[in-house]
Amino acid sequence: MRWIARLEIVFTIAFVFACLGGLGLLLQAVSMAFFGNAGGIGVVLTVPEAGVTGTLAEHAAFVGGVGEVMVRSTRPSPPVAGLYLLDNLPWLVTGLLALLSLVRALRLARSGDRALFSARTAGHLRTLGWTLIIGTAASSVLSWLAKTLLSGVLLTQVNPVQPPSGGGLVAMLFGAAALGIAEIVRRGLALLEEVEATI
Repeated sequence: MRWIARLEIVFTIAFVFACLGGLGLLLQAVSMAFFGNAGGIGVVLTVPEAGVTGTLAEHAAFVGGVGEVMVRSTRPSPPVAGLYLLDNLPWLVTGLLALLSLVRALRLARSGDRALFSARTAGHLRTLGWTLIIGTAASSVLSWLAKTLLSGVLLTQVNPVQPPSGGGLVAMLFGAAALGIAEIVRRGLALLEEVEATI
């Protein structure tokens, strides 16, 4: 069980750093809203073909799709700050809730085999799974909305089609895996209770 304790420490540290990242995100949004963002963090937006072709060398040809640009608002803008939060905050909240569920499950698991195969562990794993699936889906939709609106504010040409995030799909797969593990734990617990009842 020593490796589970070490794993719990690693994810607890990750949770603390994610909380600090959330604080940094809020401070950055305040800076965007009231002080400007000339030297701050940019927003990654996609641009249509017309915005990409001008950056190609003579021997290169654009074959379709979109490109990404990093854009900053150089003057104070509360709407841009709000959309920046809408783009990033749901992802952060999803990550924090997922890490919290994982840390709780690991804390129970290191208590012993009986705690590992328990209804509480299965519950934490189910929470982790649904948090990753629902949180990622909601974050993707909100991020798409925020970036579409930000494109209208920060770009002269709006590209409403945002390519799907590969990381989001991976997170949803991990969520489905967590639900599967939770079901395995639940069935193992039920089988253990049946065996104990017969004895």
